[in-house]
Amino acid sequence: MVFRLLQTLFSENVKPAGKFEPNLIRAAVERVVDGTDPRLRMARQYRKKLGPAVERAIEYVIELVDALPPPAEIGGGRFTGDPRLRALFVSSQQVQEILSFGKELHHYRRRISGKLPSDLYALLRTERIEKTVLGVALEGNIIRRDVPQITVNFHSHRVTFPTGSETKTRREVKKRAFDYLIETALKRLVSVRTQKQQLEQQQRLLLQRKTKLLKGKSIGLEPLLDSPAADVTPAAIDRQLREVEAELGRLRADSATLDDHLAKVVATLREPEKYLRLDRVSMTLDHMNIKTDQSASANASTLIFDDILLGKNRRITTLLIRFPSSELLPERDFFEEANKMLYAGGQPRLTTI
Repeated sequence: MVFRLLQTLFSENVKPAGKFEPNLIRAAVERVVDGTDPRLRMARQYRKKLGPAVERAIEYVIELVDALPPPAEIGGGRFTGDPRLRALFVSSQQVQEILSFGKELHHYRRRISGKLPSDLYALLRTERIEKTVLGVALEGNIIRRDVPQITVNFHSHRVTFPTGSETKTRREVKKRAFDYLIETALKRLVSVRTQKQQLEQQQRLLLQRKTKLLKGKSIGLEPLLDSPAADVTPAAIDRQLREVEAELGRLRADSATLDDHLAKVVATLREPEKYLRLDRVSMTLDHMNIKTDQSASANASTLIFDDILLGKNRRITTLLIRFPSSELLPERDFFEEANKMLYAGGQPRLTTI
């Protein structure tokens, strides 16, 4: 029920704050609670506190995905004529293989269990690596060697969220982006819990260490060391214990109640741009995927890439695509391929039970 309501929510056009149907926002709130900590339902007025933050996150996700440009035509032999495709892929054969084989497309084929739509839509994801190398450059009539150049390569291609229409693919991306924000809120809660557990373990180890010292016992392999640690004394351990206990006290105060947990979830959803952003990147590449100045080479093209930034460090290059299902290669039957290899080697054929 909640899933169907969210499908309706992300099918709607962007609306001003407070204009979504209340039952849809309630469904989204319940999805947040289920995805973070179901005990939040025992917090005071959890729906009222979560509602505005959830609505803010939904609006943000809708705006972000709607900002992606229209799908790029990626099939029909367009590889040679599209410089962006030539930058993203090594060959037209690689394009066809990446479009044809993949977990999400496999599941989509099984889910519809019938004839595929004539055109498929999806979000292509890949990762970009920029590396400085020494190459050859032509300056006027002079060939210079060992010139620092930046090469751009794309790897880890994957076709995600395949559907029979652009609208459906965008809607699926919106739902997954919203779920990513929920996952981020959960990670914040787990991080606090993990930090507490680590500090409590450190506290136990320090107490054990202090007990051994007070009893005059050697600790671990310290007798084998060249020189004993200067700060391994009861007084030094007491200082470390006070630091650990102070940090534990702060964490316990911050997470003492469900209201505090709820506040952390609200804070995450209220500022989704901290954890999920769209960055439009422009770069000029030559036919070898080397960054260059447009005026320096007639074979260079200025390309625009849409990168999705996840958290502080993860960057994924994305491209909405459209391609004919008639160009997909047949799915591989790995069991039959194994049989052929065994049969060619004179081994008996495998059979299924």
